[in-house]
Amino acid sequence: MSYLLLQKQANVDALRTAAGQSCSGRACQAIYVDLGATVWSNNDKEAGQGWFVRHYEKQGIKFDRLLLWEARPISPPSQVYQQLPLPLLHKYQYFNMPATANMSLPSHPLNVIKDIAQPGDFVVLKLDIDNSAVEMSILNAFLQDYEAFSLVDEFFFEHHVKFGPMLQHWRKTVDPKASLSDSYQLFLKLRQRGWRAHSWV
Repeated sequence: MSYLLLQKQANVDALRTAAGQSCSGRACQAIYVDLGATVWSNNDKEAGQGWFVRHYEKQGIKFDRLLLWEARPISPPSQVYQQLPLPLLHKYQYFNMPATANMSLPSHPLNVIKDIAQPGDFVVLKLDIDNSAVEMSILNAFLQDYEAFSLVDEFFFEHHVKFGPMLQHWRKTVDPKASLSDSYQLFLKLRQRGWRAHSWV
């Protein structure tokens, strides 16, 4: 994961000042949204929520709120919190249910972000639910909604495309219609629109 260049707090502050962005009625927050969150791990060799929180902290960014979706039933439910640091407990919202692609539902991640985030917040969105159709539906929803798109600052996406070295790992989760070239074009589009978009595995 060392190839990921995470945003720094100083850069966030400078960008917000330059854009004249602020928050109304509360201090601006750092918000982490994870679609495909599994469970917290203290092992830095495991790429997941724990890794992101720890490594953002090294950049000076401490999350004020964490919202996490995981489709795989976690049993027993207490496993969700087994390794979670206690100081994060009051910031931590874990939904052991699939992230929905149904825009009419309030629980759609786009609707949740629009409900809680303000322009001055720093919002990280990670998308890795191993379901290409749902992933692309969620991502396209953001691309089609200027307000929601503008609320997200940094984006991480494991785009499962037809790429030989990864097929043995991704298997049935690969989008049969998407090539590596398509993935490059997608990330270019996201970056041109303003997201710090990262491909990761």
